[in-house]
Amino acid sequence: MSLLRACFNSRQVFIPRIHHACIRFNSSAASPLAPESKSSTQKSLFTQIYPVDKDKVTEQDVDKWIDALKQLRKGKKIHETPEEIYLGQIAQPEQFITNKFEPTLEQIEETYSYSNKQVPLKSDPTVDNFINLVMRHGRKARAQKIVSRAFYIVQMKLRKDPIQVLKDTLDKLGPLVTTKSISTGVAKRRIVPIPLNERQRNRYAITWILEASKNRKSNDFAVRLAEELINAYEGKSSGYDKKAQMHKQATQQRAYISL
Repeated sequence: MSLLRACFNSRQVFIPRIHHACIRFNSSAASPLAPESKSSTQKSLFTQIYPVDKDKVTEQDVDKWIDALKQLRKGKKIHETPEEIYLGQIAQPEQFITNKFEPTLEQIEETYSYSNKQVPLKSDPTVDNFINLVMRHGRKARAQKIVSRAFYIVQMKLRKDPIQVLKDTLDKLGPLVTTKSISTGVAKRRIVPIPLNERQRNRYAITWILEASKNRKSNDFAVRLAEELINAYEGKSSGYDKKAQMHKQATQQRAYISL
C-alpha cells in the first residue's frame, strides 16, 4: 500500500493517453456508478471507473483503492464499491477462464495405448556396462563414440534395434556357470562349479567380443566391434567355444557342488 501511495505522491498525477489495446476483466456485477443498460454491461468495470478521457488521478481515488485493498486483505466477502469488485475479480480469475480442453477420440486412443508402457530410463545399464568395458585410459567420451558408431553399423546391416541385438547376444553368449579352485586344507585343491549372475555373465560375453574384435582386419575399431557383434548375434563368434569349454569343465566337477 505504501508503494501504491508513493506512486501517487502528488495531489494530481497526469495519466498519459495510451492508444494500445489492453486486456481487461469483464465484470458480471453491475457498477453503482453507471445505470444498467446494454452499453454499460458491454464495457469493462475498469473502463467505467476510469474512462479513457480521464486525464488525472486525485488523492481521493488513491484512498479508495487503498481502502479496497485493506478490505480485500481482511477477507471481506461482499464487495460494495467498484474498486472492491474489480480487485475481487482479479483475486479470483477462475470465473473468466472459459476455455476447456476436450480431447479427440484419436488422442484418447493414443493415451490408452501408452497406459501400460513404462517410462524409459535415461540410460540403459547394459549399454553403460558395455561402454565401460570398451573404455581405455579413462576416455569415456571416445568409448561412447565407438559404441555409437558400432550400433549404427549394426542397425544398417541387420535392420534391428542395436540395443536389443546387444542384449540378445549377451544372453546367448554369456556362460551360466564357472569354476573356482578352493583350498581343502590338504595338499590337493578342489575345483568347484559356481553359478554366475547376470552382470558376471555379461562381463564374460563382452570380454570375449572385445578379444575377438582385435583379430579383425579393419583399421577402425568401431567397424571391427560391429562385425564381431553381428557374428556373435548370429552364433558364429569364437566366444561360444569358450563358453562350451567352461560348461564342460563345470560339468566334470559337478560332484563338488555345494548346495
